[in-house]
Amino acid sequence: MELKEQRYVCTLAECGNLTRAADRLYISQPALSIYISNLEKHLGMPLFDRQGKKFELTKAGERYVHYARKMLEESNQFDEELSMLLSDESGRLRLGISLLRGAWLLPRVFKTFCSKWPHVELTLRQGNIMFLDDLLKNHELDMIIVNGENLDKSMDRRELFQEEFLVAVPQGHPLNSQAIFREGQPYGILSPEALDGQVLLSTTQEQSSRELQEKIFRKYKIRPQHIYTIRSIELILQMVAEGFGITLVREAFTRIFRYSKAVNLYQLDIPEHKRTVVAAFHHREKLPRYMEDMMDLLRKRGLEIMAGRL
Repeated sequence: MELKEQRYVCTLAECGNLTRAADRLYISQPALSIYISNLEKHLGMPLFDRQGKKFELTKAGERYVHYARKMLEESNQFDEELSMLLSDESGRLRLGISLLRGAWLLPRVFKTFCSKWPHVELTLRQGNIMFLDDLLKNHELDMIIVNGENLDKSMDRRELFQEEFLVAVPQGHPLNSQAIFREGQPYGILSPEALDGQVLLSTTQEQSSRELQEKIFRKYKIRPQHIYTIRSIELILQMVAEGFGITLVREAFTRIFRYSKAVNLYQLDIPEHKRTVVAAFHHREKLPRYMEDMMDLLRKRGLEIMAGRL
């Protein structure tokens, strides 16, 4: 922001001498003298009393300098912020994520990010995929963390990590005997047909895991004996642990599940057993460095959790 007039007057007021002020401003003494004289003529009043080589502010000059200094302070602050924006040192990042995924993925990520990027304004919105997708489309969010298959194709994406879509089964349930264990596989494997006729605990229709579950059931013609709909995935897993039924659940949720009784986890023998978690955002020619760093932190934390490093 160019405020030459204010800078010239304030510098002369501080120095009280035309020669010293000109030296500080890197201009010639005659040029500064002419500039101040022309400014006073334009304003219609003197800003300085001249006493030999000494320049002292008039009453009008004092008021001028009072406001000019405020303008210069604002200008300096603006220049600093603009410089940080251009260098990606500051900015704004509005992030959207589901309630449960945010609980296990974000705490360490936010702490690290805010320490590294103190001048970036970070805000968070939480909700289901439809809510977050609408906010992103309307440019009310800069980035959302979603499952790749739920993402609007018009958005750019960056893969963060992959997770299994698992079957959770109570200990002692007959399904356990149908699991096949293969060398090198972290989970036993169940055929999709084994789920037919089972009591199923399921999330609600607006939750993304329900949509995945129904696609699998339609494709493999799985018909549960009965479906109990429950919003809380934690409650669902607790009920499975108590032997009330089975459920399909994302692997990451099982990593943070804590209860007095355990559940057995199995992979379905289908091509769609893995899901990709992505960061989605509007297309840009170049992403800010802090946005790139947020995705890198999310990816690293997701991989840690998938590896059991909570």
